[in-house]
Formats: sequence, structure tokens, C-alpha cells
Amino acid sequence: MRWIMYILTFLVLLVLAGFLFPRVATTERSVYIAEPPEVVFPYLNNFQNFNKWSPWYQLDPNAEYTYEGFPEGNGATMRWSSKDPKVGNGSQTITASEPYSHIATTLDFGTQGTASADFKLVPQGGGTNVTWSFSSEMGAGPLARWMGLMVSRVVGKSYEDGLQKLKTVVEKEATESPDRMPQQPEDDTRESSPDTIQPDEIDPGMENPIVDDEDPEGLNDDDGDAIEDFQSEEPPQLP
Repeated sequence: MRWIMYILTFLVLLVLAGFLFPRVATTERSVYIAEPPEVVFPYLNNFQNFNKWSPWYQLDPNAEYTYEGFPEGNGATMRWSSKDPKVGNGSQTITASEPYSHIATTLDFGTQGTASADFKLVPQGGGTNVTWSFSSEMGAGPLARWMGLMVSRVVGKSYEDGLQKLKTVVEKEATESPDRMPQQPEDDTRESSPDTIQPDEIDPGMENPIVDDEDPEGLNDDDGDAIEDFQSEEPPQLP
């Protein structure tokens, strides 16, 4: 009988501990992407790009996806349907969209409840820090709050995988984009600007030879003697 009491006591403690946990399951993950926010934003603001990096797409590539409302931004909706219980059925709708900085969405999992998710994009250096957060009301019961802990861990792991895929896709496609300007090589072999004036080549026939021990003006020693005689004459006496 004693072991039954131990089990009952343990169950009671579990129930009481459940009330200590929050009734809202939350999780948050971040990643740094080496591209500016205006490059990252379309991958989050348009559901047509969602499955390029979704952490759940590979769970059932045969799942059906439909798109409703606006093609992107506030009001855009994506619905999915899968026979795989890990994917299930549901929808996701963008409820707020601030260009290059914030996107808010609501998720409807049918009988499994609802949730909300947010993306925040913060410029950092030449890239973007992307934060993906999740929030879901689990209820007031202790069992639901225990489930909330599991949901936070499972969703957190999926968010980590999704953000890493997002980073890979964005950086890869940005590098391969034809609109990206190639960097100018930094070396001394670059061609001169058309406005740069280059010195003309010197005609070898126009060069003057260096004269050694010659008199270029045709002066001789007699001129030198005349100058010496002039300097040796006495200056006239003033009265």
C-alpha cells in the first residue's frame, strides 16, 4: 500500500507544479543573415516563398498548399492540408506588415487551437538580425500548462531549423542574383580612367645629349681675358 501512496503523492505534486507554469506557451529564436532587411523581407512577407525555407515542408512534400487574399503583406493567407499528422491541416494569415522591419501572423490549427507568430528584422552591420517568435494560449489547467512546455521546445527546435534554412536560401540566392554588381578587383592592373591624361612618349630623336666640357654658347678664352682686363682697370677718380 505504501507504493500506492508514493505514486499518488507524486501525481499530486505534478499537478501542483503545473499551476506554476505559464498558461501561454512562448518561444523565440534568432539568426543573423548577411543581407540587408530589404533583401530578407520578401521571403517572410510573401507566402509563395515560405516553402523555400519552411522547417515543415520536408515532413510531407505531398501536402497541398493554397493561397488566398493578397499575394503578400497584410491579408495574405496560406492554407495547407496533409495526411501526415505531424503536418495536419491549418492556415496562416499575415495581420500586420511593416516594410523591412516587422511581420505579424496568426495561425489556425483547427481542433488543435490557434497561435500567433512574429518576425522582427533589425539591421546589423551590412546584414539583418531576424527574430522569429511564437505564442499560444494553452489554457488554465495544469495538464495544458505541461503541454505548453513541450510545445515551446518542439516549436523552438523547428524555428532554429527554419531560420538556418532561411539564412542559407537568402544568402545563396542573393549571391546568384544577376542584379548584384561585381566587385572591382583591387590591384594595380586596372585600366586608367578615360579622363586621365597619359604622358606622350618621347621621340628619341628629340632628346638633347648631355654636353660635357663644351661651350654651348660658343664662348672662348679670349672673351674671358677681356673680362679679366676690364675688372683689373682702376676705377676713375671722382673730383
